Amino acid sequence: MDLNQQMLSDLAAQLGLEDNAQSAVKAAVDVANDYKNKNEDVLITEIRELKKIMKNNPAQYQKQITAIKTLRSVMNPEQQRRLDKMIRLLEE
Repeated sequence: MDLNQQMLSDLAAQLGLEDNAQSAVKAAVDVANDYKNKNEDVLITEIRELKKIMKNNPAQYQKQITAIKTLRSVMNPEQQRRLDKMIRLLEE
């Protein structure tokens, strides 16, 4: 998945990070790079932990889920399948 700077800035704005968009973009790129080589079991465990944190603020949680879903349009079918699985884990 290739995300350009504008897409990441837009996503940061959707997540309510517009005040620090550039640092948010850098953080998103760093996080994505950290996850590149992790196996699916590790990612699932981390997603479940993240869900606990995200659900502490229901309004922000909904914004984050919506932003995550917007990524689907720039993904190939395999990436979409994995994203759908991640979304199911976050929403259960």
